Amino acid sequence: MLFERASVVHDHTMSMGVDFGTRSTKILMLNQVGARTDIGAAGSFVPPTGSIKNGLIEEPKEFGRNFGRYLRENQVPCPTAVFDIPSNLAVLRWVTLPLMEESEIRDAARFKVRKHLPFPLDSAYVEAATAKIHGDEISALVVATPRNIVDSRSEALLYAGLEPIRAELEAQAILRVVERRLNRRSALWRDASLTIIDLGSSNTHMYVVQNQQLQFIRGVKFGSSMFHTAVREALNLSPEIADTVMHDPRTSLSTKGVLNVPLGDDYGIVDISEPLEKLTREVMRLMRYFRSLHPERSYAGILDQAILCGGLVSLPGLADYLQKQLGLRIEFARPISGMMTRFNRETFASVSHRQEAYTIVMGLALGGLSQTTQNRSQQDGGREFNWIRVG
Repeated sequence: MLFERASVVHDHTMSMGVDFGTRSTKILMLNQVGARTDIGAAGSFVPPTGSIKNGLIEEPKEFGRNFGRYLRENQVPCPTAVFDIPSNLAVLRWVTLPLMEESEIRDAARFKVRKHLPFPLDSAYVEAATAKIHGDEISALVVATPRNIVDSRSEALLYAGLEPIRAELEAQAILRVVERRLNRRSALWRDASLTIIDLGSSNTHMYVVQNQQLQFIRGVKFGSSMFHTAVREALNLSPEIADTVMHDPRTSLSTKGVLNVPLGDDYGIVDISEPLEKLTREVMRLMRYFRSLHPERSYAGILDQAILCGGLVSLPGLADYLQKQLGLRIEFARPISGMMTRFNRETFASVSHRQEAYTIVMGLALGGLSQTTQNRSQQDGGREFNWIRVG
C-alpha cells in the first residue's frame, strides 16, 4: 500500500479527490498557494474484496469507518472530498431544446431523456448543461446517474469523517487533466479531435473530444484485470504478488504481446496476446462506430491521436503495442506533470511511475479547487455534470 503525506502548508486552499476503484480507492490531496498547486498527499486504500459491486458500495458504514481510519493513520488533513461517478453507470445524451432560462433547462431535459434511461427517472440524478446556442434553440448535454450509486459513496465518506461536497463523472475528471495538459500547447492542437482511452480494472472507456467538447463515450466490460489474471495463473502467483510484479518498473511488454515479469533474480514469460487482441479489437470497433456517425473522411470523423490513462498504461511497451495495433499516435495523460511534491525520492518514484493510475483522482481534486474559484467561464461550466451536497 503506497501512501505518503507531504508536510502541511498554511494559508492555502486544500482539495481532496477520492476515486472509488474496483480494486482500490485512491486519494490525492492538492494544496494551492497563490498560483502554485502542490500535491499534498497521494495514496491507495485497499478495501475487502467485493466491497464495491457494480459501482455500489455494499456496506457504506463499514467501508467508511475503515477508510476514515486509513486517512487518520496517514494524517490527511483535508476535511472535504470530491468523489467519482463511474462513466459506465451514467447516461450521457445531447438534446436540442427551445431557448429558455437556465433554471428551466434541467426540468426540460428530464422530460426529454426519460425514455432513454435504463433506470426509472425518479431514481436518478439528472443534470443538464448548456453548450451551444443556435438561434432560438440550445444544445444541452444531459447526464443521468442512479441515485443509489451517488448516495452510497457520499454516505461512506460521511462515515469516514469527510464532507462530500461534490461528485463528478470520471469522464469529466479525466477531461480536466487532459485539458490542463493541452492548454500548454497551440490552439490548433487543443481544438483537434482527440481520443482518450481509460484502461480501468474491469472497464475500459473510450472518449472522443472535439473542439474541447465531449462528443462520444463508450465502454467495454473488461480491463487490466485480464492481464493480472493471466500472470497469476501462468506463474502460479497469489493475487497480491501478481499485482506487485505487474506494477514493477522492470516488467515490460513485447510488440508480440509477451510479458517479461521479474521474479526475484529471474524473469517469467507470460503470453497475454489473447487478452490484448480482445482489448484492441473492441477499441477498434468503437473507433469504427464513431467514424460511421460522420460523413466519410469528414474532419469530425478523424481520429489520429490518443491519450492513455489508467493503472496499467505505464507498463513499458504497452503504448508501443497499442500505437501499432490501433494506428494512432499515443501519448500519456501525465497527471502529475508540472506539480510540486514534498515526497521522499522513493515515494515520488513510485507515484510518478504509476501516475496514469491517478488521472481520475487528480481531476477530482482539481475540480475541488475550481469550485472555490470565482467567475468561472461559461465554457468550463458548460461541460460539467456536478452533484453538489446540499444542507
